Amino acid sequence: MPLKENSALTFYTKKAINVFAQINKTQWLFIIILAIGIFSRTWDFRNTPPGLNSDEASIGIEAYDLYKFGMDRNGISYPVHLISWGTGQNVLYAYMLIPLIALKGQLTPVIIRLPIMLAGIFSLPLMYYVGKKLFGTKSALIAMFLMAISPYHIVNSRWAVESNILPFVFLVGFAFLLASKKNGVWFIPAFVCFALSLYAYGTAYVAIPVFMALCIPVIIYLRKVETKYLIAGLLLFGLLALPIFLFVMINSFKLDTIHIGNVTIPRLPAEPRYESLAAVSGKAPLIAMADNIGIMADLLWKQEDAFSWNFVEPFGYFYTYTFPLIAIGFYFLLTLFKTTRENTFERWLLLSWIISSLCIGIIHPVNLTRLNLIFTPLLFCIVICLDELSKHIKYTSEIALVALSIGFIFFTLAYHGITYEKQADEVFNAGIIPAIEFADQNSKSVVCITEQTSFAYIYVLFVKKYDPAEYVDRIEWLLPSDYPLNPARTPRALGQFRFRTSDCAQDPSAIFILKLKETPPNQQITYKTKRFTKYEVYLPKVTP
Repeated sequence: MPLKENSALTFYTKKAINVFAQINKTQWLFIIILAIGIFSRTWDFRNTPPGLNSDEASIGIEAYDLYKFGMDRNGISYPVHLISWGTGQNVLYAYMLIPLIALKGQLTPVIIRLPIMLAGIFSLPLMYYVGKKLFGTKSALIAMFLMAISPYHIVNSRWAVESNILPFVFLVGFAFLLASKKNGVWFIPAFVCFALSLYAYGTAYVAIPVFMALCIPVIIYLRKVETKYLIAGLLLFGLLALPIFLFVMINSFKLDTIHIGNVTIPRLPAEPRYESLAAVSGKAPLIAMADNIGIMADLLWKQEDAFSWNFVEPFGYFYTYTFPLIAIGFYFLLTLFKTTRENTFERWLLLSWIISSLCIGIIHPVNLTRLNLIFTPLLFCIVICLDELSKHIKYTSEIALVALSIGFIFFTLAYHGITYEKQADEVFNAGIIPAIEFADQNSKSVVCITEQTSFAYIYVLFVKKYDPAEYVDRIEWLLPSDYPLNPARTPRALGQFRFRTSDCAQDPSAIFILKLKETPPNQQITYKTKRFTKYEVYLPKVTP
């Protein structure tokens, strides 16, 4: 018997050795880069970043309500765009969450963030595929490596603001579009993805039409796709894009909500963000566009914005000092059209991607989130730069990749370090969910939550998971003083929860959830406290 076991072990050992022996250098590099990318997006995924951003909680509860009750938290059945805070929230990520919620039967921060983490991982082989189609195997590996260690891509693969899904959906569509050169049938799923991009983030309302205007005439002129596939793809795009087009028309011209069966194309109660941020909607559009270009140029150069959830200091979206490489690569991309005919069509598609992304920054005042569509093609610009410089200066690529690898090590240590954790605790409201759960379990009266936390009610919905039909028509809203200029709304009460501490000041049995260093309004009451990261729960002591 031992002899047979040893023989079997020897057989499988030899088989494993043979499998590994057949893996070539390119495949090994692909596996190593993929492993680096997976590690950087999954290590300590449950805790980094801590807590849950209000937009994450919002999209999670929207998905849960759609799955459980067939309506969003505002009582709208299967909307093509969420009402959310009043100014709207993109719907695609919510629908992507529904199968996971159905599978697990619950809603947790990990479930909310899982699709964006998986999208970040799947982006890596897509980056390799696109890079190989554009520039060949070596450049594809470099492009994949740059994405694997990209600070911006890592950070935004780990938290689920719904707009972060746009670059992935577009990248999938772009990969299909490149594949359609060989087999035109791939043109159809490509334009399905581009249509879905319109539901991923409002900036796609600018980028997708510009991209189509730049690439479709070239595809037709060069006859890259058979007519039947071209027509089928464009028709399917039009069909899928029609609801979001109607949504824009309804809200731009103040028309009534449309119901098509259970599907709703809603009129928002306030000015939609795509309109309020657009330069063309102001009184001086040319001046606004010039200002926006300045904002975009400053952001691309400095590689940071005002929101610490988007980047880790001092690493920017791609190691702070790399913009000159991007600019040089973009210059080489333009000159390649004159110097070589190889992959001209593919390079034109890449240029179209960059131009359509830049148009976002012309129409809207951007931050790193609003400009998120541009960062993938910028990595390709770095690849082009390194490739062209390597033709004139030996070991340019090798030196650059080593330097960036060292930067990646320092970034990883910083991202998982104490300094960034403290920043993230604040912006992701770390501790508020367990604080609400604790207060709810110990509540015999009302629970009052600090006004210092914006949209605190969304965390109550996250914990309690009320049926929207039971509360949506009975909410008393606390309207900010500058309404409707700032139309985001907060309810005065939800169940036993209150969102203005003064409402609870005279109630001796009220429980308070406050930020650290805050104190309850009634100092004559004695409390026992329990701390949850950035929050403290105050339980009134019972008098014997």
